[in-house]
Amino acid sequence: MKIMLFTLPTCKYCTPAKELLKDKKEVEIINLDDHEELGVKYGIRSVPTLVAEDCSGVTTYVGLDRIEKFVEEKIASKSCCGCN
Repeated sequence: MKIMLFTLPTCKYCTPAKELLKDKKEVEIINLDDHEELGVKYGIRSVPTLVAEDCSGVTTYVGLDRIEKFVEEKIASKSCCGCN
């Protein structure tokens, strides 16, 4: 599973989102200012946005509350499809 957190330096919710995911080595934190092409590819319209890509497709979690829920349900429990 590929997990990306899209952020911006001016976003007040991005810092807590990054803090929430700081110990998760499988999460790539992406500054949207530096990687606009990825933002276009994944349709990022708001930050923080977490994108989880696995063999079943791409799932997007927008906002700190949804990112927290993803961490609790998927990362903490290691619940995923089993692909890399």
